[in-house]
Amino acid sequence: MLIFITRRTLLAIPVLLGIMIVVFLLMRAIPGDPCTSMLGERATPEACVEFNEAN
Repeated sequence: MLIFITRRTLLAIPVLLGIMIVVFLLMRAIPGDPCTSMLGERATPEACVEFNEAN
């Protein structure tokens, strides 16, 4: 049973790493800046500055 748990845990690491890479690349592929994507088209410049400082 310990071997099964160890094997499943070790196999989960590359899967999670792959998911993180795919999500990162998809977020980078979105056109425009992240502020506009997250806050919407009507985001004020002040809101974008605050968003960029927080992230």
